Amino acid sequence: MNTNEHNLGIMPGRWFRQNLLESVFDISKEAARKYRSNGLWLEGKHWRIDPANRIVYNRAEIENWLGGQF
Repeated sequence: MNTNEHNLGIMPGRWFRQNLLESVFDISKEAARKYRSNGLWLEGKHWRIDPANRIVYNRAEIENWLGGQF
């Protein structure tokens, strides 16, 4: 490992905001929007609106989806 590289080991909780999508899954905000709007990610399962009125994502369900488990 390069001495200038740092691995922060970020592990989000069950539900997390979209700013971590790219660092955890390499999924852009635009791709996530398309998955939601095309019905590939289901509200209440893959994503939901939190009490602060922000979209949050379910880590475990996205991992399942990426693994081919719908």
